[in-house]
Parts: sequence; C-alpha cells; structure tokens
Amino acid sequence: TMRELVRAKPDEIELKKALVSGIASAEFAGIDAFSRKVVEWQEWDVPQTLIMAMARQTWDEVRHAHLAMGLIESYGGEIGEYPDTLAGSNGGPPAPPPGAEQSGVAGLAAGYDAVGDLMREPVVSLSMTNVSLEGGALTLFQETSAVGDRIGDGLMAHCYDYNWADEVTHTAIGDFFVKLLTEDNPAEEAKALRVHAMAEYFRARLSGEQSAELKEFFADEFERAGMALGGPVGGVSQNGG
Repeated sequence: TMRELVRAKPDEIELKKALVSGIASAEFAGIDAFSRKVVEWQEWDVPQTLIMAMARQTWDEVRHAHLAMGLIESYGGEIGEYPDTLAGSNGGPPAPPPGAEQSGVAGLAAGYDAVGDLMREPVVSLSMTNVSLEGGALTLFQETSAVGDRIGDGLMAHCYDYNWADEVTHTAIGDFFVKLLTEDNPAEEAKALRVHAMAEYFRARLSGEQSAELKEFFADEFERAGMALGGPVGGVSQNGG
C-alpha cells in the first residue's frame, strides 16, 4: 500500500519517510534475530560455517539499517518519526480467519504455539526465516527499487537494489543449510517443510489476499502436506495435538 501511495504521489516526502521507516523496522528486528542465532546456535550441533553465515547475515542487516537511516535522512527525517511497525509483536501469527475450522487449516494454526517453541531449533528457524521470510524480502526490495526508478528517486532505487542482492544470498544460505541439516533425516525435513508451509499461509493472509479461492487452495495444500509428512511432527499436527 505504501509503495502504491509513493508511486501515485512521488513529491510527498512524508510518504517516502513512512515507507522507508516501515522497512527499517524489519531491518532492526533482523539485527536482533540473527545476532541471537550467532550466540544461541553455538549450543547446537551445527557446522561452524552456519554460525559464520549467521554472523555475516547479521552484518548485512546492520548495513541495511544504515542504508535506511541514510535514506530517511536524505528526506529530511530521522528514525523514530514513524512507529516501529514490529513493536509489541509477540512473534506469533494472527488468529485463523472465520471459517478456518472448516477449511482444514485450523489445527495447524492452533498448533502454532508449539512451532514457536521449535523456532529455537536451527532447522526450523532457517526454514521460517531464510527460506520463507527472506524469500518475501526479495519481492519487497525488488518492488521498492522499481518504485524508486519509476519516480526518479535514484537513491531509493540504488539502496533497495543493493538490499535485494543481499537477500539472494540470504535465501541461498537457508536453502543450502536446510538441505545439509536435514540430509538423511526425514523427521527434521518434515519439520522444516511444515513450518515453511505455515509461514507461506500466514504471509499470504497478511498481504490481504483473503479470497475464498486462496483459503481453499491452502486448505488443500495443508491436507496433502499432512498426508505426505505422516502426521504429527515435533508436537504439531493437523488436529492441533
């Protein structure tokens, strides 16, 4: 929505500041998230190369935050003028939509608390963050860079093209290490697949695509995934058990 407003009114500086502030919020959250992984995952049996990849990704998020701060300052603003869009988040998804009980997805949504506990596990966290959320960031940065090009804001275009290139690497990190950590381990692979499926479902809801067709599609996907993955995994099942 913010991108569309900026595209429609490119001379409205406040709209640009609001757009970049919202993205900056996620960058600061990323600094926190990946730096925690660098520390906490040293207690897990994971390759040292994964720890170093998380350290590199932390630095990338720091750089992105600095770019956002510089961009906002170029508009005459500063961080803090607009609310932190992630403030107060408890890390969980919204409640299932009306009718979810009949759609086949309510059980997985009800079991999301269990997934929250699992998020400390490297395989699950990588599947949720680097594969799903960072994959969404690819689109975000590509489209924001395109807005900058469209309205003649070369700095916006350049900053988010730069961020987009980093996200290509971040998703590659997730793909590589999820495959490495789940190799010859069907249970771990099942956890990764299930969490990724839920992340995709909730991301689609949050984007505003609330049509019955979309809900039906995801209900079918969850049903097929549940059968393929063989029932409960890590305390999360289709019936919420």
